[in-house]
Amino acid sequence: MLLRLSLTAVLIACAGLSPAAPALDRQKLAREVGSLFAAKGVDNTTPGCAVGVIEHGQWALRSSFGMANLEHGIPITNQSIFRTGSLGKQFTATAIALLAEQGKIDLDEDIHEYLPDLADYGHKVTVRQMIHHVSGIPDYEQGLPALQTADGEDLVLEDEDYLSIEEFYDRVKTIPLFAPPETVFDYSNTAYFLLSQVVEAVTGQTLREYAQEQIFGPLKMSQSFFNDEVTDVVKNRVDGYERNDDGSYSIFMTNLSWVGDGGVYTNLDDWLKWDQNFYHNVLGTAGQELVHQMEQSYSVSGNYAWGQEVETYRNLKQVSHTGSWVGFTTYYVRYPERRTSIVVFCNSNVITADDLMKVRDLVLDQITDTPHPKQEQNE
Repeated sequence: MLLRLSLTAVLIACAGLSPAAPALDRQKLAREVGSLFAAKGVDNTTPGCAVGVIEHGQWALRSSFGMANLEHGIPITNQSIFRTGSLGKQFTATAIALLAEQGKIDLDEDIHEYLPDLADYGHKVTVRQMIHHVSGIPDYEQGLPALQTADGEDLVLEDEDYLSIEEFYDRVKTIPLFAPPETVFDYSNTAYFLLSQVVEAVTGQTLREYAQEQIFGPLKMSQSFFNDEVTDVVKNRVDGYERNDDGSYSIFMTNLSWVGDGGVYTNLDDWLKWDQNFYHNVLGTAGQELVHQMEQSYSVSGNYAWGQEVETYRNLKQVSHTGSWVGFTTYYVRYPERRTSIVVFCNSNVITADDLMKVRDLVLDQITDTPHPKQEQNE
């Protein structure tokens, strides 16, 4: 036995690898996560969540709570397809990074080089600035004159008013900057939608088509795509819900089909493949340079990198993003130093991003000695 252990240590050392960190207590984690969602009232009569914890490329936890469809009594499973909201931004950013790698776009070129019919901004606005939310392009959710009805009312962009992708582009291309580029960080869904139009302009493919060819296909994420046609039939699709004042639920849906700012549909099993590509990239030229670039912030963007926020939490490097749209609340966080990630997809507005971060802290309680910040405050 001693010889066998010594040989294993030698092989690890020769390969330049470090032994895996102690495994999570999976049974304890499952109990604690189950208790967390039970306390939120999630059961087989309510919408719920799919929860995954990845440790060294394997599922340490893969659990589902609540229902994918209340009308037909369909439970959530690891195969359930969720709309992921702004988690889709990291795929849009990856598409742009790949186009830059392919020499098809210059990240520091004026956006008008690719979308010449945009309004004259009076400043040079670059693709890179748009990636990092420092372009000065205002967010369409802020209430813009270009996004009003004929009688001057704001369009309700979630579940009432309808604009095609072409109609939406015609509206937002006339919007002026709200601030000069690189003077302020301001989260802009508009900028990320426009990045989808850059992809189409330089490739002749929609973002959906390009991502399938360059991202989802190579990663064998067969259940993942940018949904630029909301009327498509999607097997295992989860419905989004909002809870009414009387405790009942209503279906919360959108008839908007544009993507880039979001729009990625996926499930837990596919997300594992995405997560692992950060450690062994196979996209583009298959080098880790792509992953390194995706984690770089810029100018006044603070900790915002390429569709991801990169910061330190509880003494660990944390790479994360949240999503929220028409009843869906999502969260993905990765700790590269520990090869540990948490991904949660939920389908009602009852579950908040703060709830999902409680799952994160249950995991971190096991893999770091650094107390939760709230614990520190109470000591």
